[in-house]
Amino acid sequence: MKISVVQLDVGGDREKNLNNAERLVVRAAKNGADIICLPELFSYMGSFEHPNKVAETESGPSLSLVRTLAKKYCVHIVAGSILIRFKGGLPENKCFFVGPDGAVISKYSKMHLFDIHIKGKIRYEESKSMKVGNRVVVAKSPFGKIGFAICNDLRYPEVFRKMVLSGARIIFVPSAFTKFTGKNHWLALTRVRAMEDQCFMVAINQSGKNNDGVKFFGSSLIIDPWGKVLAEGPSRGNAVISKTVDLTMVDKIRKDLPALKKIHKTYPISID
Repeated sequence: MKISVVQLDVGGDREKNLNNAERLVVRAAKNGADIICLPELFSYMGSFEHPNKVAETESGPSLSLVRTLAKKYCVHIVAGSILIRFKGGLPENKCFFVGPDGAVISKYSKMHLFDIHIKGKIRYEESKSMKVGNRVVVAKSPFGKIGFAICNDLRYPEVFRKMVLSGARIIFVPSAFTKFTGKNHWLALTRVRAMEDQCFMVAINQSGKNNDGVKFFGSSLIIDPWGKVLAEGPSRGNAVISKTVDLTMVDKIRKDLPALKKIHKTYPISID
């Protein structure tokens, strides 16, 4: 199974972002990718002061482009995430998994929004512009079961454990991980999730910066179930990162080191 990760420097110009995404998705498809993944909010990273004005519907230009490309090149695409508006309330930050017939196989809404305020360093408040998702998603595919998370979900191990216990052998994590947190947390979190859940982790990140000057970390990753980094993108700029992986490695590692079989559904606790 050949995985291609499309890392993007996303700004506030949706048309430009979609043109860049299309160019790199086509490159990946022509180079034989089986699954292509885009980063979080791959089509827009501008101002979110009025989130419903910049959000799209599921029939909007971003998902429509992905569905067209998937069908044209007969490839699976993880459509990073798109801000999707509904009637009433805030929009949802939604990841779409699209099949080679152009149909949406599954969709996942980000459950753990990123709010951080370190005086003089960084301020970022997704909860003001997005609604929280409420369910974990695992999708069936010709390659086996696939799980999905988005960016800050990486900090919540129970999400990943639930996916692998439901059969996921590979998890895609489209992200817009900041440079401030990324320099210490990005590689550590992605590797430990792969190791503790004995699965492939594909973490796709934005590069560049948003309208408020928040910089993103880049360095998209493909990591095997032993925690080894198989491929890594640059810290800045657009890029396609590809790697062919053998998902039977998951089964072998889980057999050789049966850690997941020793998990109790509930652990008694004593507070002394």
